[in-house]
Amino acid sequence: PPLSVMLKILSVVALACLLAVASGDDGKVKGRGFGDDYDWWGFEAGIKEAQSTGKPAMVVIHKSWCGACKRLGPVVASSAAIQKHAGDFVMINVLDDEEPKSGWSPDGGYIPRIFFYDGKHGELMSDIKCEGCNPKYGYFYSSDAQVAASMERAAKKVKAAEATEAEAGAKTAPTEL
Repeated sequence: PPLSVMLKILSVVALACLLAVASGDDGKVKGRGFGDDYDWWGFEAGIKEAQSTGKPAMVVIHKSWCGACKRLGPVVASSAAIQKHAGDFVMINVLDDEEPKSGWSPDGGYIPRIFFYDGKHGELMSDIKCEGCNPKYGYFYSSDAQVAASMERAAKKVKAAEATEAEAGAKTAPTEL
């Protein structure tokens, strides 16, 4: 190709790189209807953050066209109970096509779904479900009280695992004479 075409292509690529750097793409996302007061992460960056910090993650999977998602969003956004626990979690907001292809629909692909992920051990906490809700849709929440209760259970489970690991480590640690 002629030099002028190559320069134009190079200029476009350079501009795109500058815009990407200037945007500060650190994996953070807006609230997307679930509240801009939370420290939201995209899926991949959020999972990495949970693993690097050892914190549990709350993963909200929703669609822009979903009526139930649009109803749940403002409930989460305005919840003092959820906000109270949010600092103990990596908050992950997954919208539309960002949804992972496998592993995140253990009882079906309905929406919205809220999961909890153990960042320290790198696994889905599939036993943390909406208590008192329809068992066919275990990860479907409709109230902030339901979400906050699951957040509490997830946090307790992580703390209990940490205590068990610490106790096991103490038993196997060498003793000084």
